[in-house]
Order: sequence, then structure tokens, then C-alpha cells
Amino acid sequence: MNALSPIALKIAKLVPRLATNHDGEVVATVRAIERTLANAGLDLHDLANALEREPETRTVIVYRDPNPSEPKTWRDLAKWCSDHDDGHLKQHERDFINDVVGYLVCDGEPTERQAAWLRALYRKLRKGGGR
Repeated sequence: MNALSPIALKIAKLVPRLATNHDGEVVATVRAIERTLANAGLDLHDLANALEREPETRTVIVYRDPNPSEPKTWRDLAKWCSDHDDGHLKQHERDFINDVVGYLVCDGEPTERQAAWLRALYRKLRKGGGR
């Protein structure tokens, strides 16, 4: 177990916030990462060293959806919502979807709030005839 293990999930939730175009949010996120590391007696050098090491192997259970038309990744889900909007989304929802499509390249992960909103918009479009 490496030194980052106890706080890895907290750091993982913060890192995606660095993708924003708002400089103030980036700085605030970096400071939050630094505080999280400091509370564990670590710093950014420890984080960099942990990232250089070979990743620990883990078992991943893959569920195959019997419906191949359903989105398989977060980016696929966001792209599906973008492609099936047909005027059902409000402008701020459309802006969110477009931001998320660009942000989730390389199989990125949304934050919990982004994921919940993305799921809600997907359900809205599935129900509302956005197919």
C-alpha cells in the first residue's frame, strides 16, 4: 500500500476539476489538492512520485449490456445526449453536455455531480422523445 492510498479517492475527485477554463477554479483546485496531501503528511512531490510508479493491478468486472445501442462510456453518453437533443434541452443543459463531451476524451470520468446530471439528462431525453 502506498502513502497515497488513503487519500487517492479524494485526489481523484479533485483532478478532473483542473480541466475548467476558469483560472480561479484551477487555482482553488490545486490548493485543495495541496491541502488534502498536507493533511496526510504529503506534498505534490509525493503525488508525482506515486504517479511515476507502476499502477497496482486491480480486478475490473465488466458488464455487457444486452442492448448494444446504449452508450458504453461517459463520453458516449454525453455524445448521445448531444446528438439526440432535438430542442428538448435548455441552453444551460446543452452547454453542459457540450463541455462534458470535450472534457471526457480519453475515457475521462465525470465528477459525481456531473455524472448525476448527465444521467438525468439522458433519462429526460429518452423519455421526452429525444431519440
